[in-house]
Amino acid sequence: MSQNPTVSIIIPLYNHGRYIDEAIDSLLQQTILPTEIIIIDDGSTDDSWKRVQHRALYEPRIIAWSRENQGAHNTINAGLSRATGEYLAILNSDDRYHLKRLEFCLNTIDRESNIDVIFTSLAFINERGEFCSNKWYQEAQVFYQQINDLSLALINGNFLMTTSNLFMHRSVFESIGGFANLRYAHDLDFFLRLILHKKKISILTDPLLYYRIHSSNTINESVLKVKIEWAAVVAYYVWCGKQQNWNYWDQLAKITDRHDLTRMVFFFFKFFQQNALDNLKVDSWLNDANFCRFIADTIR
Repeated sequence: MSQNPTVSIIIPLYNHGRYIDEAIDSLLQQTILPTEIIIIDDGSTDDSWKRVQHRALYEPRIIAWSRENQGAHNTINAGLSRATGEYLAILNSDDRYHLKRLEFCLNTIDRESNIDVIFTSLAFINERGEFCSNKWYQEAQVFYQQINDLSLALINGNFLMTTSNLFMHRSVFESIGGFANLRYAHDLDFFLRLILHKKKISILTDPLLYYRIHSSNTINESVLKVKIEWAAVVAYYVWCGKQQNWNYWDQLAKITDRHDLTRMVFFFFKFFQQNALDNLKVDSWLNDANFCRFIADTIR
């Protein structure tokens, strides 16, 4: 490295006492160590916070606090706001990094200084930490290679997967803002906003993030609720992007038809069109009780 950049890692923690030590270890064993590890316990009811307190006693890099539950997006934003590093990254408390993840990311930036954000490929592990396959992920990657458009590929299937996969210059957070008030699609929204703001993105082919598959993954909670947020994010992206390419619209419609999203996207697009104010955000619809009732009744 031509310089000595500082890196802050944010760990949003909620009821992952079983996995948090493994997550922390994957950071402390990096070939290039992070400058600080910011852990925010979001109201865990298991022994998560107790474990973090113990680790913080012996590791000065760890900055940690606990609070009442406020949700993943809010917790991540609090950590990003507290971070002091030149580069910011996130590690969800049930995932872990490959031991050379930070080295690969920093070396990539050293070679190409104009890069704003780095993602990598993923490997998947189960509850016991054993590697496992993920057919959905493989198909989503193939779709990206075929269509060669990152936004359409993410709308079809978020193969970047998770906030754990995000490594960015702190100026990105300062310029595009934090994560939206969405339980299931705050990561997809953030990734699409990177494209809207024309951030330079690099996707490394090395599997440098281990994503854990287990029964309590948030995405498993409700298919319908996931689709509502998915449709909202898609509608907001295309509304803000003002895409003029009709071939793009044709590809988009094929994707939303395939996932039974087109009808919902239409309703969200209409909402954003009717409420086109300067402060309109992807989660503004949550403050409209009438629209929330309408969309909930419509998808039943």
